[in-house]
Amino acid sequence: EFLKWESKVDEAWIIYKIVTWIQPYAYQGWLEHAKLEEEIGNFHKSGWILEAGLKFNKFNENLFLKMIKVMEQAKDFNRLWENLGKLKDIPIERNWKILLEGALFEGWIGNVNKAWMIMRFLMNKCQTYGPVFLEAAKFEERIGNFKSSFEISEEGLYNNEKFSPLWF
Repeated sequence: EFLKWESKVDEAWIIYKIVTWIQPYAYQGWLEHAKLEEEIGNFHKSGWILEAGLKFNKFNENLFLKMIKVMEQAKDFNRLWENLGKLKDIPIERNWKILLEGALFEGWIGNVNKAWMIMRFLMNKCQTYGPVFLEAAKFEERIGNFKSSFEISEEGLYNNEKFSPLWF
């Protein structure tokens, strides 16, 4: 971090390389290394670093969520879909945040029907997870479906009455 602040990117890169070599199962090293590349505009390289980190930290939520955002910026959609496809055999309780972020990604690139299909799946499987309903309601609001947004909020409150963000 200090080297990054001092704009010594080459030295920071070497240190991160050493950290990920010595401690490959510590996801933080991979995450920080990828952030360095992202900060200097190397989105593709950042994505590759995160994928390498996922080989040692399979299904790590932090690495996956960052990878989605980085690959969105790199417009590397095929690689992103390939990585998201690896989640199909993982229990939904362990990967719902990643799937939700994937749904939001689909909406961002214009696949509204696919985004909605994933969100509906999550709302059915994760009925007690308030953030799923909140993000689905926000998504509907962003695309101008205010009535649907309100209905989703009500549905979410039915199962999560104490999840205050749904009371908007």
